[in-house]
Amino acid sequence: MAVVTRFRSVREAPAGSAAGVSGFRMRRDEIMAFGDPLTRMLLASDGFTMPALEAVIGRDLHVQVLHQVDHLADCLPVTVTASLRVSAVGRVIVRRSCLVDAAATVDAAVSVNHVVSLSGPAATYGLADSQVPIGQNLMSQGLSQRRHLLRAGLMRWPDGRLAATRAYLLLLGDRPLCYIRESFNPAIIPPDHTPITDRDLHWADEPQTDRPAPPPD
Repeated sequence: MAVVTRFRSVREAPAGSAAGVSGFRMRRDEIMAFGDPLTRMLLASDGFTMPALEAVIGRDLHVQVLHQVDHLADCLPVTVTASLRVSAVGRVIVRRSCLVDAAATVDAAVSVNHVVSLSGPAATYGLADSQVPIGQNLMSQGLSQRRHLLRAGLMRWPDGRLAATRAYLLLLGDRPLCYIRESFNPAIIPPDHTPITDRDLHWADEPQTDRPAPPPD
């Protein structure tokens, strides 16, 4: 039986957003700053990223986890903690991953991703599984989910080129579950953009320390 992902308006909007307003509509100007329609469509999409990228390149993709560690939330900037509604003593899982095809290396990744998940729900829903993409994992459990765009812009690809990037919340019902930032290979997703400043490349969402949190009592 097919699983349908349902998108619902929220009773309480994520931090920094207007209640009842789609993040994708709120960020329209940021999306329209990109010159290529393919890029605008991908950034504005509120569906699953992996199938969209597979359709672009015509090949299957899989997730490759580069780094995953448990942290106390106080190591994260307020950009992330406010969006996730997590206190400083809450625990989060920080994952860095990329999407690659079967023949590709990390250097040829289609996307590079920074994911912060709330540890409790992540354990409940099996999101710490590094072999299964988060969206696919939730869909396989029949869980209603949606995405709320927080920002669309540019950042540096690992080799220094500019790359189209977006950050969004993944929510189950009204509850934030993950903060996700995705950057797209500029050789595949054109990053053509109106003039930018240094501020446009600063996302303020990385942990401020690489020290893992102590184990719970």
